[in-house]
Amino acid sequence: METIVGFVAGYLVGSREGKAGLERLKTSWGAITSSPEVRKMASDAIVMAEQVVERAPAGGISGAVVRTLASRASSRRDMSRAA
Repeated sequence: METIVGFVAGYLVGSREGKAGLERLKTSWGAITSSPEVRKMASDAIVMAEQVVERAPAGGISGAVVRTLASRASSRRDMSRAA
């Protein structure tokens, strides 16, 4: 969470500093998105979302959304197992 707050603060400062500030912002964003902390947080969020989707009822319009997300989640799991 601190990373995201830091990025927002950096954005606000960078946008005031013109093109050079925005370039530093891009570099920072690349470092943030490739950090192990952010990758772990994203992975945890995906696992949690998959669990919610798997437990959701399968009827109605929301059921179509649930089935789509469940399908994507299972294909993502299959891809990660193959790697």
